Amino acid sequence: MAAKPSKGNITERIIRIVEAVVDAGEPVGPRGLARAEGMDRSAVGRILQQLGELEVLERWAEGYVPGPRLFALGRVLSALDTLPDTVGPILGELVGRFNETCYFCALHGDVAIFTHAIESTNPLRFVVELGKPVPLYAGAAGRAILAGLPNDEAEALLGPSPLARLTPNTICDPRKLVEMASQDRVRGYTLSIEERVSGGASVAAPFFDHTGRCRGSVVFTCPLTRLDRDRLPEIGEAVGNAARILSLRLGWVAGVMSDVR
Repeated sequence: MAAKPSKGNITERIIRIVEAVVDAGEPVGPRGLARAEGMDRSAVGRILQQLGELEVLERWAEGYVPGPRLFALGRVLSALDTLPDTVGPILGELVGRFNETCYFCALHGDVAIFTHAIESTNPLRFVVELGKPVPLYAGAAGRAILAGLPNDEAEALLGPSPLARLTPNTICDPRKLVEMASQDRVRGYTLSIEERVSGGASVAAPFFDHTGRCRGSVVFTCPLTRLDRDRLPEIGEAVGNAARILSLRLGWVAGVMSDVR
């Protein structure tokens, strides 16, 4: 696995600042960005000024917001993105079968990001904000990705220290998480009960690209009060099959989930 850029790397700092401005959803200034990202305020100010001159960001009186060049790039990438056409029918079949909200979740660095969804028609639904990073260790979406990675990569992403507890059910021990990932590979899917969000349940399985690399997970979600535990094997099999279909459409020919070591 390639080494992660250090916080002192200028490219890494620029990317983090752009991501922070986008994630903020409102104008944000150098002081807030420096505090949030753990950077020197003057360095953040210089980067913001340069990004403003390039129109990647735009300076308002209240702070910086995404600029016209960034929006233009987003439109181009959206036009090139064929994943919705591929993911939509796969998620749609799951939702049609179980009438619960299902998601496509992508691996980005050391976090997972929900990028596509088809919602249940039930008035009470499990809702995840699209585009917002979530940790790999809490919830089925991220833990399924860990199961799709070799153990040494999963260990490197988790690190040696205990992880932050998000709910009473969050698994915080990295060694336990790696053990569970190995078990999930054999079972073919990952189950989470209130590990990231209280009152929520999810089932997920990893998908792979043409190189055999895990790129994310297909995720079934529902409120815990509506989870039919007797149907969990059926749900898990359906989610695992959806992930395999997506993998095959992405050119994956590696075989089965348990091939990952």
